[in-house]
Amino acid sequence: MLMRFSISNYMSFGYNEASDGRIIPTEYYLYAGKTEQHIDRVIYYQKRKVLKFSSIYGANASGKTNLVNAINAGKQIVVKTMENVDYKDRYCRCQKANANRPTLFEYEFTIGEKCFAYGFTVNLQEGSVYSEWLSELTSDKENVIFERMVENNQYYFDENFFANKENNNQFKFFLEDANRINTTLLIYEISRRKLQGEEFRIFQKIYVWFKYQLIVIYPQMPIGASYRWFSNDNQKLIELLSYLDTGITGYSMRKMNETAFKEYFPDEKLADRFLQKPDVDTSGATGRILNLGRTLFELEYDNGEKTEIQKLMFQHGQDETSYEYGEESDGTQRLIELLDVILNDKDDKVFIIDELDRSLHPQMTIKFVETFLKFSQKKNTQLIITTHESNLMDLNILRRDEIWFAEKNKKNQTELYPLEKFKIRYDKVVFKNYLAGRYGAIPVFKDFEYVWGQE
Repeated sequence: MLMRFSISNYMSFGYNEASDGRIIPTEYYLYAGKTEQHIDRVIYYQKRKVLKFSSIYGANASGKTNLVNAINAGKQIVVKTMENVDYKDRYCRCQKANANRPTLFEYEFTIGEKCFAYGFTVNLQEGSVYSEWLSELTSDKENVIFERMVENNQYYFDENFFANKENNNQFKFFLEDANRINTTLLIYEISRRKLQGEEFRIFQKIYVWFKYQLIVIYPQMPIGASYRWFSNDNQKLIELLSYLDTGITGYSMRKMNETAFKEYFPDEKLADRFLQKPDVDTSGATGRILNLGRTLFELEYDNGEKTEIQKLMFQHGQDETSYEYGEESDGTQRLIELLDVILNDKDDKVFIIDELDRSLHPQMTIKFVETFLKFSQKKNTQLIITTHESNLMDLNILRRDEIWFAEKNKKNQTELYPLEKFKIRYDKVVFKNYLAGRYGAIPVFKDFEYVWGQE
């Protein structure tokens, strides 16, 4: 579960310093406030109260997507290193001096019952790591596990964290070694080397959390994990698609031969490329999902050899024709892309969806959120969305602390703040007040006459 995210000097998030030189980041958090509504959506970690859901509103270009981008950028730096990402121009360009200033990413999150704060500073233009730190958060204090300053070759770690001297010495060696490589993070290096020992597992778990548990979904991303729910006769899936009023009453995985598959390609050689052994470890059965616009294929391999080609087809009630994925409406395709958000059965998943309401009817956006909240009652899973759907801004549906706003200040930098700070009553019609501008974060238009130069 994500509890807090802090960012500084990234895209529209500016750079600010305290008088002692400390970076003052922009913060977004999912800690529960004093709201007493929907208390079933609050998860307790020691004394920390964490929300399952959060929505972010704001005018176009206010920085909502930039927040999503920032969360994802930090993830990519962790799992890919600075060498394999290209964020050179992603610093806050409102000030030219920011090119030489550090960019800060910090995440507070949970793994199992434990809470951690992990962060780092980098220079995006140089592609180098400046510092890195990890702490375990208990009920009343923060225990530093390690911190390092790459430029000054300084580091600290809690020697009591390791049970034996051998692991202690090994970790010290890796800290010194990591400081000689300014393009990777220590979390990445420890995971890559698969170090043995109980104490090292927490570093590997943190790496896995970033790589597999923190999931960012953009509007135009192709179908991903949601596809696996169609791998067998899933009645629960059909019931959900029917409940969401897609008109779909059944589906099938239609087998095809290579000749029929190649007809979907303008060039047979291109089809052959997909039929060849994937560039992955194929010691066991592997699969490849292929979206050709209208048609969604699954190619299954065994020991590098193609074994089966299938395409996904949908049925609608008594209609005698089956329909391909691309023949469904944009809204239905969007829902299919997001199915894993509702159906996933694993704890600690964090789904972040940019522009949830893209292609969805206003009532469908609300229904999707309500469905997630129902399905997640017995799971520790999280959903964070950006949206313009003001009808969702209803205190009968959401808590005050589940609604956030993004707004640009006079410096053209993004500021974030929750509805909770306005201390409004539960019976207020929030979306009307929002559209009236009482909470900010709405577009401001000039008069029509001004545009055309009329008096």
